[in-house]
Amino acid sequence: MSPTSREASRGFAIATALFVLVILALLGVFIVSVFGLQQSGQALDVMGTRAYQGARAGVEWGLLQVLDPENDDAGLSASPPVPPACFSSTTLALGGAFDDLSATVTCSRTTTTEANRQVAVYALVSTVSGGSATFPVSREVRATVSRCTDPGGAAPRFACP
Repeated sequence: MSPTSREASRGFAIATALFVLVILALLGVFIVSVFGLQQSGQALDVMGTRAYQGARAGVEWGLLQVLDPENDDAGLSASPPVPPACFSSTTLALGGAFDDLSATVTCSRTTTTEANRQVAVYALVSTVSGGSATFPVSREVRATVSRCTDPGGAAPRFACP
C-alpha cells in the first residue's frame, strides 16, 4: 500500500514549522543585541556630554581666578601693578551628577609690556576624566584670555582703558 499525499505532507509541515521558529528566534536575538548597542551608545553620549560640561565649568572657574577684578595676588598692589600670577594646577571636586568625574585645571601665563601697560595672556586648560570601566570618558576644553594693567590707570584696579 502506498502512502497517500496527505501522510507525506505531515512531515514536511513539521520541518517548515521548526525552520520558521529558528528564524524567529535568531531575529529576536538580533533585535535584543541591536537594542543593547543602542543603549550603550546613549550611555556614552550622556557621559561625554557630562564630561564636556564639567570641563567647561573648570575653564570658567579658571577664568574667574584670572579675570576677577578683586583678585590682587600681590599683583595690583605691586608698584608698578602687574596682572596676577597663574594659580597652580588645581583638581576640582565636581559634585552632583559629576561625582564619577574629576577636573584638573592648569594655567600658564605669558607677560609683555605694551606702551607702559602690562599685558598678561593666560592659557587655561581644563581636563575632565572618569566614568566607569565600561564607559571611560575624557574631555578637554582650552581658553586663552588676556588681562591688562595700566600703571597710569585709576587705583585700585589699574585697568586699561
